[in-house]
Amino acid sequence: MFHAFRPYSHRLPIALLCAGLLSACASQGPAKPAPEPKFAADWAQHAEPLLFHGIGRSPGSTVWRVPAILPRGVYRVIEPRSEGAAPELIDGYRVEVGGSPEEDIYLVMWSSYMNLEVLNEKYIDLRPTVK
Repeated sequence: MFHAFRPYSHRLPIALLCAGLLSACASQGPAKPAPEPKFAADWAQHAEPLLFHGIGRSPGSTVWRVPAILPRGVYRVIEPRSEGAAPELIDGYRVEVGGSPEEDIYLVMWSSYMNLEVLNEKYIDLRPTVK
């Protein structure tokens, strides 16, 4: 029998498995939002701007360079909001700077971000609040 005329009954278990996974995910309900991070009162004095390096290879991406003059530490990428408001913490972007001026660190970000900065983690409280 030719392969083109083969019955498609072997696909039924895969379809049932996918349907079961989708219904299990839907029954769990909406995900709980992540707690808002708390920033130190003087966070703006310690934030350093990232340097725009150009457009990325993939559509909708841009490349940003981390300044080489940053002291050692672990930094988070933030986008400042309006004056007086807390910045937006760009989730998942964490940079560890070793302190070597020859070290170049580049970040590929979505092009929707405009004014990106890095802030040392010691100025951000990421612990969840207990009520």
